[in-house]
Amino acid sequence: MSDAFQIDGIIKEIFDENVISEKFKKREFILEHGTEYPELLKMEVVQEKCDLLDKYKVGQSVNVDINIKGRRWEKGKDSGYITWLQAWRITPAEADDQPW
Repeated sequence: MSDAFQIDGIIKEIFDENVISEKFKKREFILEHGTEYPELLKMEVVQEKCDLLDKYKVGQSVNVDINIKGRRWEKGKDSGYITWLQAWRITPAEADDQPW
């Protein structure tokens, strides 16, 4: 079973790169997916993939290849689960010939 999926949508927001440490950086963006009842999905790109978002603008239709990542966390007596939608490829939607 593969953990890679493709989702299409419109870029609603692109955030600045966030340097977590000297070995790790990420950049987040919001993708609006669906038409009748659209969902706003927060996704991220990490490391060298952060530059992928430089080719795109808010309002552009794209196809995004993602991996779904998740893990359990613990801090003292508290614990929980976290899930990420991690993009590894972004391409213009078919209606768009080139990135803006």
